[in-house]
Amino acid sequence: MCPEYPEIVTELLKIAQEELEHFQMVHEIIKKRGYEFGRERKDDYVGQLFKFIVQGTRKEYIIDRMLFAAMIEARSCERFRVLTENIKDEELKTFYKDLMISEAGHYTTFIGFARQLGDVEKVNQRWEEWLDYEAEIIKSYGKKETIHG
Repeated sequence: MCPEYPEIVTELLKIAQEELEHFQMVHEIIKKRGYEFGRERKDDYVGQLFKFIVQGTRKEYIIDRMLFAAMIEARSCERFRVLTENIKDEELKTFYKDLMISEAGHYTTFIGFARQLGDVEKVNQRWEEWLDYEAEIIKSYGKKETIHG
């Protein structure tokens, strides 16, 4: 995604490896409990967020991709917190808590990269725009329960 920033690529590779490990852990829990994966579903929330990424200069695009990723990770962290606080299954509670901590780290990494690459004040302003845009997306979902949104 951004080979001109090798230090960022190094960290992105670590995050990708960690996400694959999480997926493997989820897969193992599902198999152990006798369940099967369902078919992959289109995620409208993510698709709508993706549309907000600016197509300006390369640097603006990379910064927005980092903010997009930060948003996804922040919301994942929040969902895992809610699960951790409400689930009775101790194994899953521990698992979700570990995922929550990991997602929080990913969020701070992505938003940190955006601030590293751009003017901090402008990046913070753009982050506020992302939050406002996301709020409008969430309003469109009403009160139904969803994984994202």
